[in-house]
Amino acid sequence: MNYAVLGAGKMGSALVRGMLASGLTAGDRVTISAKNCESAEQKASSLGVKSAGSNAEAIHNAEIVFLCVKPAQATAVISSVASELEEKLLISIVAGIRSEELFKAASGKARVIRAMPNTAVRLRKGITALAPHASSTKEDLNQATAIFSSVGSALVVRESDLDTVTAVSGSGPAFALLMLEAMTQEGIDGGLESELAKTLAAGALAAAAALVNETGQTPLALRAEITSPAGTTAAGLEVLENEGFPRIVRASIRAARDRSIELSSPLIQS
Repeated sequence: MNYAVLGAGKMGSALVRGMLASGLTAGDRVTISAKNCESAEQKASSLGVKSAGSNAEAIHNAEIVFLCVKPAQATAVISSVASELEEKLLISIVAGIRSEELFKAASGKARVIRAMPNTAVRLRKGITALAPHASSTKEDLNQATAIFSSVGSALVVRESDLDTVTAVSGSGPAFALLMLEAMTQEGIDGGLESELAKTLAAGALAAAAALVNETGQTPLALRAEITSPAGTTAAGLEVLENEGFPRIVRASIRAARDRSIELSSPLIQS
């Protein structure tokens, strides 16, 4: 299978790194393109893949095309290469741009699936939500699932849920990293060496995720198990509750979701 990656940004690069590391494909099977040809060449060299001088050139010999450009560029990019997309699978990781818009931009020639991976795909520990368009087949979905399973885990969702998925899964790691940053700094302020503080903070968040993923219990139930009455955890949680931490986190998710919805607006795209 040959792949084209339109866009040499962070997420597209992370996906390529993960695919190569997993052994799913080889560098000579992947071609990337970017608005700036020099940028595409540099990125291709760093990743160990091929580069193309244009999007059309990148797509020409590919069976699967990843759209990894900025939302404002997505439909224009697809419209410009519509003739090259016939009978190809187009997988878009662009936030906010609906699959029907992409299908129309491709003049109905491509089979479309939307995907929302998070940045951990570069470590093969990502999670990706897949939303198939009516133009795609069961085999297309199986292929997309295999691709993203090779860089973590993949699940199928309704496209109407993707804005919320984007906020929780796509943007969520950045929100968690802000908490990790704050925990690390307070550890340093408390006298710990910076690397030790960072390791402990990262371990705490990793422990929380592992407990949820591996026990099947709810975060609420696990939190209750960890919290001893009048203990250190209870003291810290009381501050978080009083300062409105849950409300702030939920507000950040809503803001990210609303922005994803805004990105699909024709006014924003123009």
